[in-house]
Amino acid sequence: MRKGGIGFFIVYLVFALYFINYPIRFVKIPESFLSFEPWIIFIGGLLILLGAFNYYRAKRVLNPAF
Repeated sequence: MRKGGIGFFIVYLVFALYFINYPIRFVKIPESFLSFEPWIIFIGGLLILLGAFNYYRAKRVLNPAF
C-alpha cells in the first residue's frame, strides 16, 4: 500500500459509516457532533468525489483503451 494509504482508508471508512448511519440511526451520535454535521457531510462528499476520480484514474491505467 502507498504511504498514507491506510490512513486514507480509515478516513474513508469513518465517513462511510457516518453516511450509512445517517438515515438509519443505528448508532446514537452525541449532541456535540451535531454542530459539525454540515462539515462532516461536506467532507464526506468530497471524499466520495476523490474516490470516484481515483477509481477512474486506476481504471485508465489498468486498461488504456478507456
